[in-house]
Amino acid sequence: KKFGRGRGKMLTDQELSLSSSDLSTDSSLSPACSMSKLFMVEELYPPQPRVTGLFPGNSTTGRPCKLETNHFSLALKIPEGKIYMYDVTVEPPWKRPYRRSDKKLYHDAIKMWKEVCPAIKGEKNCWVFDGYKQLFSTRQHAENEFKKETLIVWSREDEREVEVVIKDVQKVADIMVTRDIVEWAAKGRSGGIPQDAIQALDIVLKQAVNTDLSWESIGRSYFPSPGHTLDLGLGKEAWCGIFSSIRPCGWKDHGVLLTLNIDTAHKPATKQMHLTGGVGEGYLQQVLGGGKRGGTVDLGRGLTEEQRRVVSKDMEGLKIKYELPTPDGVRKRQYRVLEVRRKPAKEEMINVEGANISVVKYFMKQYGVSLKYPNLPCLWVGSRDRCTFIPIEFCTMMSQPLPRRKKLPDEAIATMIRQTAVKPLDRQKKIMEGLQRNNEKYKNDPYAKEFGISLSGTMTKLTGRILDPPSIEYRDNGKDKNIVNINKTNPGKWFQDKNTYLNGADVSNWAVLDLAQLNDGQYKEVVQGFVTVGKENGIKFGGVDKVMKVKVSMKDMDEALATIEDHLVRIGHHFQAAGSKLDFVLIIFAFKAGSLYDKIKHLGDMKLNISTQCCLKANLYKGGNLSKQVVANVCMKINSKLGGINHVLSKGCRPNILKRPVMIMGADVSHPAPECRSFKPSIAAVVASVEPKAVNYEVQVRIQDMGLESNEEVIKDMKEVTRNLLLKFFEKNNGRKPEKIVMFRDGCSEGQFLTVLAKELMAMREACMELEEGYQPPITYLVVQKRHHTRFFPSDTNKYRNGNALAGTVVDQGINHPTEGDFYLLSHEGIQGTSRPCHYQ
Repeated sequence: KKFGRGRGKMLTDQELSLSSSDLSTDSSLSPACSMSKLFMVEELYPPQPRVTGLFPGNSTTGRPCKLETNHFSLALKIPEGKIYMYDVTVEPPWKRPYRRSDKKLYHDAIKMWKEVCPAIKGEKNCWVFDGYKQLFSTRQHAENEFKKETLIVWSREDEREVEVVIKDVQKVADIMVTRDIVEWAAKGRSGGIPQDAIQALDIVLKQAVNTDLSWESIGRSYFPSPGHTLDLGLGKEAWCGIFSSIRPCGWKDHGVLLTLNIDTAHKPATKQMHLTGGVGEGYLQQVLGGGKRGGTVDLGRGLTEEQRRVVSKDMEGLKIKYELPTPDGVRKRQYRVLEVRRKPAKEEMINVEGANISVVKYFMKQYGVSLKYPNLPCLWVGSRDRCTFIPIEFCTMMSQPLPRRKKLPDEAIATMIRQTAVKPLDRQKKIMEGLQRNNEKYKNDPYAKEFGISLSGTMTKLTGRILDPPSIEYRDNGKDKNIVNINKTNPGKWFQDKNTYLNGADVSNWAVLDLAQLNDGQYKEVVQGFVTVGKENGIKFGGVDKVMKVKVSMKDMDEALATIEDHLVRIGHHFQAAGSKLDFVLIIFAFKAGSLYDKIKHLGDMKLNISTQCCLKANLYKGGNLSKQVVANVCMKINSKLGGINHVLSKGCRPNILKRPVMIMGADVSHPAPECRSFKPSIAAVVASVEPKAVNYEVQVRIQDMGLESNEEVIKDMKEVTRNLLLKFFEKNNGRKPEKIVMFRDGCSEGQFLTVLAKELMAMREACMELEEGYQPPITYLVVQKRHHTRFFPSDTNKYRNGNALAGTVVDQGINHPTEGDFYLLSHEGIQGTSRPCHYQ
């Protein structure tokens, strides 16, 4: 018996088949093809029951509900059903590699080329450009019709005219858009989305925006300029715009159904501000004076080393405008910042004609300009090959989107999340307004008209189902009150009442690491609070006399980072010396400190083998008094970390699959940030349940290399990982093996579906066979996606007060694949913003 993503029926001659040309051009299929000796490609086809209406549930499961989704139906009437793809070379006057910032210049150059090229006279709306290398057109031309064109184009980036050459235009492919999408819908190849066709249509719909000066295009999102912005503080703002992406969905009335997925988009950016402040506060003051940094900034006295480090990290890689007032007028240039120098301008020496001179004296001698802030450091700008130092006081931070590698400060992230989390009705309104601004829902888009694309003006209406919530079981107290039923009309939450954890931990020896400077009264109140609330919930905490207290200050973060390991080691040694085992350490923070938290978790989990639980003093003391609700929430985490079981699904609502030995697995791969790819690895983690209630999990962690160009998503040691987890299951179940395995795989993009599926599924199968010949338990492999832009907006009464869809809402038709068993599920109540469903495929 062989396993794929469900066995589909074999294709007959009359059905659409997978041709050799498909295999050679679809890179996402190559890994599966390389394993053709192990199984036929057809075995990767999905299960077929969707066509009978029986998958993933049936019409009697749950109750129906009416929804709208931010998918807008697209109608296609492309001439002859095909789009021609051309390669083009755009040659700017510089030799450096292409940058994303060159996209505007390239678009402007191609726009001018369409006006002057004789071969395509009168066809300017028939041609669209991807911003780098590809042209798409409804017209077919021979290579010899295109001559080399030299154009003078205005560079918005450099604010000057540059010479651009357009050459080597040649047709490279005929994209059979309609046929490709029909084949995808018929075959249901997981991951085999017709990327060329979708890319071409996406570029057509974005062409008008890309060539319009009043829009800023970033990836798949575009932002009006000037447009609505949100102030994030610290010299940052968030641009508000629209995201759009074409999605293929399958069949509708014997035609191809495509939708345009449109959502709100937000991009962090820098404010346009003078660095030192002309009339009001400057960019430096905002960066250094906001949030926890506080403190005063005295530009006359210069910057402290800590302030200089903060500013340098903030400004590195950002563009500034340099304006030097001289007797002959204002000299203007744009630069990209490399770093903020350590020495003040009056001490920064530069070599001029063989002699060393300070920057302050150079500006006086060369331009007759006296620096207002000689104690401020200079900016090192331009190329690292040259020492170009300019005084901060002549610079203005330009309004620009933050590069992906540059992280917002924690305070700004919190502000952005708070301001961008809008209720469903408001989000729906913003989506419709954004669509209206874009050529009135594409009705006036000349490129869309030429390519035969028209868009529905309303959101797609769906019929979903709301699954009944489960009931929750706690420890049996003999009064049959240990079952908590969740309200069907208000699901997503329940109250524990006076029930206790199913299996409470025993916390005899614990310590409090106080980083928040609690006074004696507060310390005793916190310890007693955990003892009291723990007892009510089923955890036995040792009293005040059993607790070790360690007090540390967080004021000097460098010192706290340097000494935290010593404090944790001392706590461990204290209990060792007393001949007892340390159960866990409660760490109370004065404020959020990501770097310190990360170090504590690394030390506790990886080095010292100490269970740690961190919490904020402000959360413990909400409203001025110790919050028992917060303590109870923390107790749930502590109990789970120490091997206890808080609650389980009650027997009456457990799925049938759990009645026999089954192993539930979950897997994800965490990748380093793009700028750290060369020296930080990816980390793969896999967990598996080892008991009948599926609440206790064993874990396997692997460090693996990542690709330098793109992240490696496949878990390389999947065979050994699965083998170890199966042995754990075998050991904890008195020699019983799982009869089925269910894998929930997170963090896998569509283009990697087949690669991950083929390699990891076969590795799991090999692990089973290696443990026992002939052992082949059925494997269900589900990919779970959260990073998508599909949202649901209830159009009936099945919703929460804030307008979000109810927990348990399932959508498995309308915007799903016609044959693959994918579905969207909202598992939780959305308290803030608009709920994001999980996509199970």
